[in-house]
Amino acid sequence: MKEKTRIVIADDHALVREGIRARLELEETIEIVAEAEDGFQAIEKARDFQPDILMLDISMPNCNGLEAAEKIRIVSPESRILFLSMHDTPEYVRAAVKSGASGFLLKNIGATDMVKAIKKISQGSYYFSKTIALDARKPAEEKPANPFNLTEREVEVLRGIALGKANKEIASDLGIGVRTVESHRQRMREKLGGGNAARLTHMAMELGLLDKSVPGTLTP
Repeated sequence: MKEKTRIVIADDHALVREGIRARLELEETIEIVAEAEDGFQAIEKARDFQPDILMLDISMPNCNGLEAAEKIRIVSPESRILFLSMHDTPEYVRAAVKSGASGFLLKNIGATDMVKAIKKISQGSYYFSKTIALDARKPAEEKPANPFNLTEREVEVLRGIALGKANKEIASDLGIGVRTVESHRQRMREKLGGGNAARLTHMAMELGLLDKSVPGTLTP
């Protein structure tokens, strides 16, 4: 008997997880081994269960799907990732592809296509919802050096600002002092010619660090 495709479902909405589980459990060749409600749990479940496929919602609290994917590739390198999203903008899809995704499904996809996607990915292929543009299914070309002349540390601080983190949280993440973070913010404002956090977030968009359609979503 052919082994079942073992799947972890990660979505912050319980109703969505239950709906996906209910449909997939009808398939004899699919087994749902665990569920997760945010990116951190998805990483834990990936490490503990080593599933064949992780179905990851991109927009999850605490740790989004794109961030989780990077860690999952470390703790469960053989697992393949199938992203779920309400959005099909090219930036979103390219970020998913760059993170190593094997597929990208819109949440309005039919049950039959969802099962088809899982089967294709389990066989080593790829699957994207039909409405996703072909040119969005490959990573974007490398961007030229940033026009704002930011240092590597300033870029790290900018990532935190783009995620809506407070200075104290950014400082803790980077292992630096709060005043150092404040200094980096000030220097970035000077390079930008002034502006508040919203203007800095726009800078993050220009550098390709932030998805333009969904605030608070970092690209890898």
